[in-house]
Amino acid sequence: MAKIERDYKRMCEYVGMARRSGRIPWDAIRDDTQIAVEAPLSFTGPGDFFAAVEAAVDDYRVDRQAGQPVRLELWCETAGMAPQLAKIGAEFGIACFSGGGFDGLAGKHDAAMRAIAGGAKTRILHVVLSGFRGCGMTLH
Repeated sequence: MAKIERDYKRMCEYVGMARRSGRIPWDAIRDDTQIAVEAPLSFTGPGDFFAAVEAAVDDYRVDRQAGQPVRLELWCETAGMAPQLAKIGAEFGIACFSGGGFDGLAGKHDAAMRAIAGGAKTRILHVVLSGFRGCGMTLH
């Protein structure tokens, strides 16, 4: 069967609905749009440990969003924009995430889980190449 754009979009919609309804588990489909893999914290010895503690003291920051009625997240459509936007958000304690459309469905699910866990409303600042879009989207 030839791949037709309309059929592909319909298939993406059906798969998305199946994931949201629980018929297809979230981890059953690989979604590479948002990758974060961190190595476990480890040390080569006591000197390395104390150097890490000293660096942590130097990098200590107060969570600027703690206690606020609204928690902010910065989203962008393309992963290439994330490092630049993360630099902007870092000063304000705002995390940055990439992903959009069907490819970012798992990322959006993760955002909903973060919003639920955070206890405060979450405001999404969604940046696209042409500027800001969807600044009023709030997850409860």
